[in-house]
Amino acid sequence: MLAHEYGCGFVYTEMVSSEAIIYGNRKTGEIFDIKGEDYPVGVQIFGSDPEKMAQAARVVVDHGAALVDINMGCPTPKIVKNGEGSALMRDLPKAAEIIQAVKEAVDVPVTVKMRKGWAAGESTALELSMLAEESGAAAVAVHGRTRDQFYSGEADWGINPPG
Repeated sequence: MLAHEYGCGFVYTEMVSSEAIIYGNRKTGEIFDIKGEDYPVGVQIFGSDPEKMAQAARVVVDHGAALVDINMGCPTPKIVKNGEGSALMRDLPKAAEIIQAVKEAVDVPVTVKMRKGWAAGESTALELSMLAEESGAAAVAVHGRTRDQFYSGEADWGINPPG
């Protein structure tokens, strides 16, 4: 609300677990409680099961999400150990399946947040971006660090397609 108050035209919630959304976790529900807002809000979800991600996307859209953003960039160990967040950058077929399932489930734009890759020498952002486009994503956002970098070190802002 503060970001919007200070002129931001579009805001996102913090990332929320698809599992917690489906099971009606009260605290999670408070995070994506955007009903009645008079400006567009995107909801960022994470998970590793395409069907549950699609179901969660329907729930957040029913609650007013103007956009669903899929988090494939979180480097946190408790997220990654479940095959979620940036772990999906090591399982591109599953990542594409999730994007497609979410896109088919909702009638709002679907976007994807990712990292440059898992580790130095494992840049999969370009490949995942192309799969995201093929799977119906409206846009992607790339954090210019690898999962192994977490939030330290120098970001690589030169991740561009060849040519």
